Amino acid sequence: MKFFFLIIYFYFFIFFNTLYAQSIAIINIQTIIDNNNQYIDIVKKIEIDQEIYLENFKNKEINLKKKFEDIENSKLILGEEELNLQIENYNQELTNFTVEVEEFNLHYQNEIINIREDILNEIILLLEKFAIENQLDLILDSTSYLIASNSLDITDKINNELENIKIKLEYTNFEKN
Repeated sequence: MKFFFLIIYFYFFIFFNTLYAQSIAIINIQTIIDNNNQYIDIVKKIEIDQEIYLENFKNKEINLKKKFEDIENSKLILGEEELNLQIENYNQELTNFTVEVEEFNLHYQNEIINIREDILNEIILLLEKFAIENQLDLILDSTSYLIASNSLDITDKINNELENIKIKLEYTNFEKN
């Protein structure tokens, strides 16, 4: 019987000891990335770069609308064979345009993802350093818990350190061959 109590005592002692021995911090990674000055600057550069392509897409879209209207207006004049040929050409141009727009959107979406990953990698390095210096056992993202004390939030500390680091953020222009 004493052996049984001894086992239970050690179980509770070890369980509760490890439960209280951990120090925890919380960080809002999304906020840090979204408010990072370098991130904001490169997103602005990307938007400026996109303007040239967007203007080109608008012109192509206007031309496609004109072609469609021409086909609609010439239905009574053209023969069936010639009309089908124009419709086929229009459909091919529309398909090409749609594919190009999708490639454009995907390209810049991937560029933004890569940039965010670069920033996240820097944040992780800062968090590792912070955890060692402050003897933290666990750092949670703000999306991983429901309620926590504000004293556990280290977002501002990491954000300040990140702002002092020059991160090499780059993107490539969209080029359609």
